[in-house]
Amino acid sequence: MKKTFITLLYILIFLFLTQEETYAANYGLSISPPLLRVHIKPGKSITQVFKIENLGATDKTLVASIVPFSEADNYGNPVLNPKASAPWLSYFGLANSQIKFNEPFTLSAGATEQLILSLAVPETASIQDIYATLLVSTYENSLGQTFQGTSVRATIGSNMLITISTQAFPDTDLKVIDFKPIEGSFIKIGNLYFLDSISPVRFSASVKNEGSFTAETKGVFKVTTGSNKPVYLEGILPVYVIAKSQRQLYNTTGSPFEYSPSLNNIGPHQVTLEIKTDNSNTKSSINVIFFPLKLSIGLIASIFIIITIVKITSKTPKNSVDNPETF
Repeated sequence: MKKTFITLLYILIFLFLTQEETYAANYGLSISPPLLRVHIKPGKSITQVFKIENLGATDKTLVASIVPFSEADNYGNPVLNPKASAPWLSYFGLANSQIKFNEPFTLSAGATEQLILSLAVPETASIQDIYATLLVSTYENSLGQTFQGTSVRATIGSNMLITISTQAFPDTDLKVIDFKPIEGSFIKIGNLYFLDSISPVRFSASVKNEGSFTAETKGVFKVTTGSNKPVYLEGILPVYVIAKSQRQLYNTTGSPFEYSPSLNNIGPHQVTLEIKTDNSNTKSSINVIFFPLKLSIGLIASIFIIITIVKITSKTPKNSVDNPETF
């Protein structure tokens, strides 16, 4: 009985440890340009060449399509819905002789292909922004596959921000929101911030596009004294903000805004974010007071400790003299 049990145990272990053959596939695709910004008038048409490259070691079957989007996250990434449709999808076409939308084509290993995208806007088109992504995905025909497991697909895309307008620069409406210090030594009292004058401080902010057209965040982050004298200037990273969305703001290196004050920066200051577009400006400011916060806390703590020590050491022991003893 014991031998039978051990034999069955070995069989079960062997079955669980035995793995089926697996297949790995390498994917390497690139698309250029990754972002396309277009201003076009009704009744006009343009063409744009997109370069697709197969960086992998095997041939790939691909399919190209246009997917509309209307939302983006705080970092500018579009929220795609492949099942969405829009009346302006008919404005797009491919001028390639052998490549069509939603039809598979083959791209050899290490080869490149040009997708010639055409955009023709009719005279009757509405004045509006349209947002779409040119998607290129690997194509797998589920019929005739003999392997088991999960089929991996790869997708790349180029986002297109297209403004249809008779004006070169239609009205935009940007607003800076949530502008505040996020890291460093500071105390907030009402709308006033007290910042340590020897500690770096980081600021966070977002911009909201309340208009109907895409806008770009060109501007400056600056710190000024109470007399409006600039003591620090830093550029804002230029990014596009689509209509009815908001986006996180960063400096030109892609990091949060940071200022390192010195002991010379004591007193009231103003920290400002200012954005300028082609036809409108917006800014937001916060009032701060720089003072040696850490030094003050350390000094107060030191004084408290000294006073406590003095009080303890200055106390005289109370001698009992009420009932003196006679020797």
